[in-house]
Amino acid sequence: MATISFPSFDLHPLSLLNHLISGTLSSFVGSSRSSLNAALQTYLFRTYDATDPSHRLPFTETPGVASLNHLLLAAAGALLVGVFLYSSLRTVTSASDARHHLQAVLPRVLVALTLGVVSLPLIQQAINLNNALSAVVAGGGSVSLAELPWESPLSGSALQSASTNVFLLLFAAALVIAVVILVLAYVIRYTLLAVLCAAAPLAAIAWVLPETRGFSRQWLRLLVVALFMQFVQLLVLRSAVALAFTRGHGVIGILYAFAALYLMLRVPGALNVASHYGASAESAGRRWARAARRLAATEL
Repeated sequence: MATISFPSFDLHPLSLLNHLISGTLSSFVGSSRSSLNAALQTYLFRTYDATDPSHRLPFTETPGVASLNHLLLAAAGALLVGVFLYSSLRTVTSASDARHHLQAVLPRVLVALTLGVVSLPLIQQAINLNNALSAVVAGGGSVSLAELPWESPLSGSALQSASTNVFLLLFAAALVIAVVILVLAYVIRYTLLAVLCAAAPLAAIAWVLPETRGFSRQWLRLLVVALFMQFVQLLVLRSAVALAFTRGHGVIGILYAFAALYLMLRVPGALNVASHYGASAESAGRRWARAARRLAATEL
């Protein structure tokens, strides 16, 4: 009599969990690449009006920036009454302080008003300089999205070869999160540049009084760091491409990509520290110059 054999269903919970996690991570990494590449194409290589589909309009043409700049220019003009009143009171209370005399304040007010009126064209020229430097560093567009250090570890072939390796997929997912942080940094940069462009007239008026000049310097420092971080980050990226980091696969490729992203994300902080050192050196130079003048006056 023939025996009937039943199929066996051997379920291995660890294997099932491994396949579930691998499939989830592969889907997460694969679906994120296209949207991240689109965001990087928008923000990484040039600074322009991101709302323009043709990507040709200047950054200062971003909707709302010019209108808010003009509104704050009118507000800055109204603040001049307070500036003159404050300077007059300081002249009365401390006549020896020549910084608040009318002959010292009036030229600064005229310069501040002029800078406020032409602030948007001046900032756009600085943005054009950054775009030109970025284009030179990027080799006239030779650095493409396909050559980015993290493209090879996140490619479809790399994910397919690592489909059964949860360790590599976890590293790839962490790499995606690092790229998301880079994209977020550029979105914040774009928004910060728009705010700085709009607030330029207020920063110009803040330069008039010695008591508020620190706000003007802080505005300028933020503008320099937010603007030229793109050029320095592209320099880091070009160096990574030139050193053939994009050829790495597996753990080595992911570590190379992490190294490039780490250096790129450290650029804004390094520029901020450098700008503070520059301001400290300038202040020290002024102190030494005043000390030299006092010494010369005492000797005479």
